Amino acid sequence: MILGIYSDLHCNKPALDSMLSVVGNIDQWISLGDSVGLYPQINEVLDWQYKNNVIYVRGDHEFALLKNKKILGSFTGTDSIKKNAEIISPKNFNYLSHLKNKIDLEYDNIKICLNHFLSSKSKTIKYKKQIDLLELEKIYSDYDFVFFGHTHLPAVIYGCNTIFINPGSAGFPIDVERRCSIIVFNTKTGIFNFIRYDYDTNKLIKIINNFNYNPKLIKYIRNGHKWI
Repeated sequence: MILGIYSDLHCNKPALDSMLSVVGNIDQWISLGDSVGLYPQINEVLDWQYKNNVIYVRGDHEFALLKNKKILGSFTGTDSIKKNAEIISPKNFNYLSHLKNKIDLEYDNIKICLNHFLSSKSKTIKYKKQIDLLELEKIYSDYDFVFFGHTHLPAVIYGCNTIFINPGSAGFPIDVERRCSIIVFNTKTGIFNFIRYDYDTNKLIKIINNFNYNPKLIKYIRNGHKWI
């Protein structure tokens, strides 16, 4: 089974289009959450996920949209979620309402856990990027692979029995390379590869302007995916 695993797409349809153009055959797509928020094209992204039977776990942006909550520590994120909520279709709202926080899978005798948050502590700003391998191996002792998102930082952490992988962000990169990233995972061989790609930033900027989203997002893009 060839899995295409991504996280934190954040309604970036131009990035989604680029992702599909650079990746070969995928048997099953997986979203680790935060497909919504930040950028405007929520229905276009969710329509594609629904049509393609994407396995989809709930992130903090999905939760905030469904429950009309704020994104902790992010005025821009909260403002964008409110705008997303104004235009999301009833079908897609219902789609989000049935998401789970955690999904277990098994392919080719490989046990996989899908999460947005690596641990309950990582939901907080203070511990968002903290890794405690001893604690994680206790929590996930039954799994061969754990895939998680939230930090937007690509990472591979090798434990004694479990490999923890963050594919990075498919639509809102913040790591040192400043390019979108996903994972392609072959469950038959156990081999996984990070794939990096660029997207049409000018197209996204036009979309942001057309939907009257926070201009800070445009500055972030023009500054090479760095906050000013």
